[in-house]
Amino acid sequence: MSPARAARLYLSQFATMPIIILIPTLICIVALFRVSVQNVFLNLYIPIFMMLPVYYYWKVEMLPPVDLSEAVLLPLGIGMCLTQLRRWRFSLMDFWVGVFIFTTYLADAIHGHSTASTFDLFSSLCLALVPYMAGKLLIEYNGMRAATVRRMVFCLFLASLVSVYEYRMGQNPFTLVIARFFPEESFPWKTQIRWGFGRVSGPFGQSELAGMMLFFGLVMTLWLGYYHLWEPKFSQAKWLPGKKSTIIAWTIGIVLFMTQARGPWIGALAALPIAFIGRVRNPGRTAAVVAISLVLGGAVTYVGLKAYASADAPTTSSEQQNAQYRAQLLDNYIPVAKAGGPWGWGQDFPRVAGQGSIDNEYLFVALTQGSVGLFAFCMIAFGALYNMLCAARFGPTQSDRYFGYSLLGIFVGLLITIFTVFLGNQPFELFFLLAGWSQAVRSTATHSACPQPAFQQVFT
Repeated sequence: MSPARAARLYLSQFATMPIIILIPTLICIVALFRVSVQNVFLNLYIPIFMMLPVYYYWKVEMLPPVDLSEAVLLPLGIGMCLTQLRRWRFSLMDFWVGVFIFTTYLADAIHGHSTASTFDLFSSLCLALVPYMAGKLLIEYNGMRAATVRRMVFCLFLASLVSVYEYRMGQNPFTLVIARFFPEESFPWKTQIRWGFGRVSGPFGQSELAGMMLFFGLVMTLWLGYYHLWEPKFSQAKWLPGKKSTIIAWTIGIVLFMTQARGPWIGALAALPIAFIGRVRNPGRTAAVVAISLVLGGAVTYVGLKAYASADAPTTSSEQQNAQYRAQLLDNYIPVAKAGGPWGWGQDFPRVAGQGSIDNEYLFVALTQGSVGLFAFCMIAFGALYNMLCAARFGPTQSDRYFGYSLLGIFVGLLITIFTVFLGNQPFELFFLLAGWSQAVRSTATHSACPQPAFQQVFT
């Protein structure tokens, strides 16, 4: 064999090795020495977060598996600790985030799964704590709100364009490409077919997870478009008809429909009216109308779904079977969760025959992290909602208030959606990113609403 051919064979074998996940780690480390941590977050983490699958991993013996997000978040988190912690102000939410992360470790540790508990702790520190820190420290304090939202939405737009292939062909294009580098890993979630078309999941793993990311992007691109924070046209495609903001919004909205995921659709129907409160001149009256409409709509939907998912009702479709499956989850697993006590069972919780998939994040947390973990999760959610409401109510400008309502709508939509699906992959990171971000936007709003006394302005 010639040296050139041997070199090509070696490189081709290397290219199919999962260790390529560490390439972004090396890029991140080099970038942290050359540019600011804010630029690394904006130009490296966000494109990976929004455009690439994170369900493939690199694993060696005695070390936790490392996926693509963790490969970037670990050095990014270290960089934030070294350069940004001087601006950290402790809050009650910090405590609850710490409790939530601790319960991911303790639940497995007390059941004798020391290796699993250590791996869970590593994963939670990377996927929960670091996005939380980024939301709290990097975006608002550095005037990066519009730049961050634009980058996230545009990357999601590009991923949406690629994902259209899955709707028509019934195969995930991201998996088709990335799986070649991980020949020994078999991704369990295949594209589901519904109504004759593939349910789009894109780089997010499942259609429900994709739906959550897409309605986040839809709400945010409407905020950008309302304040003309996009360029009028695509710089490389000025021939396209219509404005850039309109094309992006319609694309994301259409791909959200292509997910055929009812949970995210319901979440989007809750998120959009709440976000639009920020556009009106009398937000108080509009907020009351929206709240009453959502409560009434939620009650009607709950009654209808309960009847639809009743085990006594005749089953006429696979969609009705899925609804019945989710309804039976609560009946079968709530006693299991109660038996797990305050710290839960860990990842190895007792399974009910025929119901191995827990399509409810609140139930999943109760099972794996116990009542303490579930309470911490709910306190994080309530704290974020309160912060977002403060930002929406007391923001110094209409743009700030509209942004606060947009965050509030997205978060309410997420909390509704995860009654029907687990919170995994990118939406898990998004949840903690938004929780941290909520503290920064609330800080801006309350500082404006409650100015310092004159003597403090002079002497501080």
